[in-house]
Amino acid sequence: MENLIAANIKSRPTRAAISVFAVALGVILLLIIGGITTGTLNDYLNRTIAIGSDFILQKEGGSALFAFSSANLNIKLADKIREVPGVKIVAPVIAKAEKLGVIFGIEPESYNKFPGGLEIVQGTGSFEGNEIIVDQYYAKSNQLEPGMIHTLQGDHAFTVTGICRAGTAVRIFMPMQTLQELNGSPGKVSMMFIKAGPDADLDQVESRLHENFPGYSIMRSDDPKSLMANMQLPGLKEFRITIIVISMLLSFMVILLAMYTTIFERTREIGILKSLGASRRFIVGIILKESAIICCLGAIVGIVISEIIRGVIMSQFPLLQVAMGPRELIIGLILGVLAGILGAIYPAYKAARMDPVRALSYE
Repeated sequence: MENLIAANIKSRPTRAAISVFAVALGVILLLIIGGITTGTLNDYLNRTIAIGSDFILQKEGGSALFAFSSANLNIKLADKIREVPGVKIVAPVIAKAEKLGVIFGIEPESYNKFPGGLEIVQGTGSFEGNEIIVDQYYAKSNQLEPGMIHTLQGDHAFTVTGICRAGTAVRIFMPMQTLQELNGSPGKVSMMFIKAGPDADLDQVESRLHENFPGYSIMRSDDPKSLMANMQLPGLKEFRITIIVISMLLSFMVILLAMYTTIFERTREIGILKSLGASRRFIVGIILKESAIICCLGAIVGIVISEIIRGVIMSQFPLLQVAMGPRELIIGLILGVLAGILGAIYPAYKAARMDPVRALSYE
């Protein structure tokens, strides 16, 4: 049977190549778009944890996706939080979306007390007025050096005074008062990062925070699961499902059409096989195995091309993260092959039910 399947594929190389490419395209779509979505969220999660805070306090309904956080907290609330037993550090922060990223307006005196504070690797930590500090990835992506002018928030010009270590919080930092003025919210911040003392019991501190500040959202920022639960974007699940359905549908339709057309071209061959005693199971097996081989080749080609595209994206656009680990690759392989096999079921059934007498007389 294996020789017969290989001969069938080799006899129609153009159709086989198109089918392989179509399956590969579906796998590429699934891996790249899904990888960018997952990679961006994971990168955001890791950088939030890297700040080193234990809690994040926001207004009720606040999100760990800081781009969606409003400046609706009075900055004076920080003094009240510091009075809670067990609390060691409180850093008020205002967040504002900037294109595909987020800007943090901070007070360096409090923010830099956290383990993930600004670590300057180039330039200085000067931080007044229209001065900003950017991280290494942002500087590389925008070809920035200390002393250069960079435009943010429309047409506002800022001087880059320093470049900080990448991997913590956001990629752009500016003085809190400056961002409050740009945002039109003087005296307001988006969130409070809270660090408990080294000997404090985090559960007790959390309980006290809830008790003293009812009606506020208090997230455990040292717990990845808690943060991820607060990072769910509306429609994200539906978006992922849509990508999976589209990629599988592409493989399904191509294999369905290819195998269905192939059956008409092989009508006499199928009639000969059946007249020689080939069972329906044998005929179905040939069609399904042929589609499985094509889909496996397509999925492998798709994975290889996806890895190449991922490398190009991450080298040319350092701010974009594309998650493509073994788990994602295995899922892409399974879904690509599964969709193709499903597409071959009807043609295989059609071939198995073919009347051998009519098949032999088919021209």
